Amino acid sequence: MMNSFPPTGIDGYVSKTFIFKSTKDGDIHVDVAYPEVTDGTSTVLIHYHGGFLVRTKPVVGDRYSFFPYWLLHACASRNWIFVTPDYRLLPETTAHYSLQDAVDAYSWVLQSLPQLLGRTINSVMLAGSSAGAYLALATAATVDRQPSALLLIYGMLDLTFHRYTYPGTNIFNRPMIETSPILGSWPKWGAGDDRQVLSAYPLPENPTGDPRFALVAALHIDGLFPDYMTGTTRIGRMIAEEGNDAIPQHHQSLFPLAFGNLEKLPRTMLLHGKNDSAVPVELSVRAMDKLRAAGVDVCAEFPEDAEHGFDARAGNVNIETLSGEDVAAFQSLRKAVNFLAR
Repeated sequence: MMNSFPPTGIDGYVSKTFIFKSTKDGDIHVDVAYPEVTDGTSTVLIHYHGGFLVRTKPVVGDRYSFFPYWLLHACASRNWIFVTPDYRLLPETTAHYSLQDAVDAYSWVLQSLPQLLGRTINSVMLAGSSAGAYLALATAATVDRQPSALLLIYGMLDLTFHRYTYPGTNIFNRPMIETSPILGSWPKWGAGDDRQVLSAYPLPENPTGDPRFALVAALHIDGLFPDYMTGTTRIGRMIAEEGNDAIPQHHQSLFPLAFGNLEKLPRTMLLHGKNDSAVPVELSVRAMDKLRAAGVDVCAEFPEDAEHGFDARAGNVNIETLSGEDVAAFQSLRKAVNFLAR
């Protein structure tokens, strides 16, 4: 256990970093912020960070620069416990390991955290941003004991979508780049791969010059996300040409909207800006339609002006205060908090 979790200055709150899992690739950490004093049972919100499954955070300087402070403040004002885990990243491994780590973090909260903190936990909710929203959804689709709610923020929720299976444009409206050298330097995982596997990746000062950012761009431009997620050559093209039937059974857990038992999922909120230039809002619209068709209680907010990462770019702000009204789409963020508190 370490005490390096950076969000400090919240009265009555303690933050600690634990090892929730040890693997052949190393220890995987989880950060926990919790009230020093509690009366009765506790509610937990687990937030999975984004980064396109490739990096610890998208377009940031270090592990916490893109931290969702608004969610932490929402938890603190309600005496909830806030948890944020790491998970193993592409391309040194596949999304199967990322998902397994996300599931294991959820299980750790249910099984180990009550004893570590000395309190009873009665409710666990899952949230995630971008790739983290994908992991939150996939985790809920995988586990038997369901979380109390899902909050999916500008999520990469359907990796069968043409954005990920067809060649296309760069993200964030950036210019096109030559992808061959990048993909040659960063090949997808393969059997016998002995590269060091990462579960955390601090970003240098110039994120756009970072090689892992270049890989994220290349995967979008060439439509190779399913290939890198599964470690399977041309599976993205096969999905594009043949549909979801092209996905082998042993990879279907990575595509929860296509193959998951959606009927069992808890109430869910989707939050996604219509002008998102990194993850198209259509992904959340598709998820909304599929979840509602399965009978899930779904709330959705699609603000007009809420670029990818808009909430985290606001920095350390409490969106439930007057100053929070300066944040883009603050009303949608407040609705998300109210949804969780329901």
